[in-house]
Amino acid sequence: MSSGSSVLILEDDISTRLIVSKSLSAQGIQTVTATTISEAENLIPEHDISLFLLDVHLPDGDSTALVRKLRVSHPLIPILVMTGDYEQNRVAEFFDLGVRDFINKPVHPILLASRVRSFIRNSITERALFDANEMYQRIAHEKEQEEELAHYVYDHILKVHTSKMDGLDTVIRSSGKFCGDMLLSAKAPNGNLIVLLADATGHGMAAALTIYPMVSTFAAMVAKGLSLGAILKELSAKHSQCIPQNRFVAAILLELSLVDNTIRVWNGGMPAVLMFDNEGNLSKVTSKHVAIGIMPDDMVSTKMEVFELDQVSKMALFSDGLIENKVMDGRTLAFNEVYDMIATNLDDPKGLLDTMHGYENFTDDLNDHDDMTLAVLDLHRLTEELKQVEEDNKPLPGSFSFDFELTGSALNNEKFAYNLIELLGTYGFHKDFCQKVFTVMTELFVNAVDHGIFNIPSKLKEDDFIAYLSMREERQATLSATDKVKITLAWDQASHQLTIILGDSGTGYATDKLKDLGDEVAYGRGLKLIASLCHSFTYDQITNTTHVTLEY
Repeated sequence: MSSGSSVLILEDDISTRLIVSKSLSAQGIQTVTATTISEAENLIPEHDISLFLLDVHLPDGDSTALVRKLRVSHPLIPILVMTGDYEQNRVAEFFDLGVRDFINKPVHPILLASRVRSFIRNSITERALFDANEMYQRIAHEKEQEEELAHYVYDHILKVHTSKMDGLDTVIRSSGKFCGDMLLSAKAPNGNLIVLLADATGHGMAAALTIYPMVSTFAAMVAKGLSLGAILKELSAKHSQCIPQNRFVAAILLELSLVDNTIRVWNGGMPAVLMFDNEGNLSKVTSKHVAIGIMPDDMVSTKMEVFELDQVSKMALFSDGLIENKVMDGRTLAFNEVYDMIATNLDDPKGLLDTMHGYENFTDDLNDHDDMTLAVLDLHRLTEELKQVEEDNKPLPGSFSFDFELTGSALNNEKFAYNLIELLGTYGFHKDFCQKVFTVMTELFVNAVDHGIFNIPSKLKEDDFIAYLSMREERQATLSATDKVKITLAWDQASHQLTIILGDSGTGYATDKLKDLGDEVAYGRGLKLIASLCHSFTYDQITNTTHVTLEY
């Protein structure tokens, strides 16, 4: 978000307006506030607006008319609607008008600020691509200027979405100004590291453009905490939507999880991943899937190969340009020979890339080099990087325990988890730990209310989100004193563990069924996310209580 841009808040309720404005300002986001549609229309031309945050019902009318105008005057600026009214036809109407998302009232300040920042980041990327496309059309007759602009956008987007990690060393050698290879890495909300190495069909600008859609999609899906299989599905869907059918992307997706002590690998059409154990022994993870874009989205296999993290010391990922068409002393090198050469020279990735470039076999006297990318993962260094041990000289709080019981309409208090985290913050816990507890508590509470008490099928949210909202609203209106959720929050100073015990008056759920769900499905991810964030996660079906512990 640029320093001069602001979020326009259109809200007539003073308390909501102040909460929203202060929560965004606390995160360094500038705001402009209005209480009526006419006031907002007067303010918009005077400010550089990066996001619109609108209420539905205002003193001088309904905000749908304003949304229609904004879609014309500001087509790239995201619009979010704050409302407690989830009437089915209204939600559908706003989505049809171009609203990006809904913020449920009463608002959660931390979640609101996070979602606003996320939409602004995505908007910046979309605007960069849109501006680039406009300029391409204006200067199509000047090829050199077109390439200069495209290269700037390409380089900028990759820099924005690439995280530098100690232990992940990458070298790239492009065959021209544009590179059809791409290496992206990002940390998921549960602390896992996700790495994507992609190699698009062909070379130059055409290959680079094939990869463009994957960049923002990858970053957004990792930030949402999707599983590796779900990320793969989204990448495939985005590719199908944006790229011609004759363009494919070979890829390696990799996930490192300290919590599970696992490395998960998906290899689609790429050279084998080289993996070294703690004794230096080499094994290969060969491709067992086709490249992205070849199979229809619903037929893409998300089956991963899983390895124990603490048994692996080093890994090497590379594009086919590093191993194909290599000649030494007039003899074409076999792939296994090239693999051995790579395996013995990983301590000098750049030198290895230069050596392999020297072995290129030019056909028909044309310097037809392929793009080369090599990523070397030092698992010991990466493990230390992912731990992110935070030094703090503050004494840890003494042991304490709180018990809460919410009954009837109190279950509709969606600020409960946030207020609970604010309470923890007063005891001096780190912000990162409080955010993790907030995620776990929110998932547990929503799961207990939606599926335990309201008895809403998990799959409904994925199949028909509007029907899910409608059913949830109906069940909220019929809550009685017999509907309850009990929560125990206990901190043990000796073990540095926080225990959360949550039970509800509903029918419970079956955790064993989660094992049968594929990674690509959207429902069931909440409990999987809890399990990945917690030190322990158990469910007692007899007492209908969930027990989790988080280590500090």
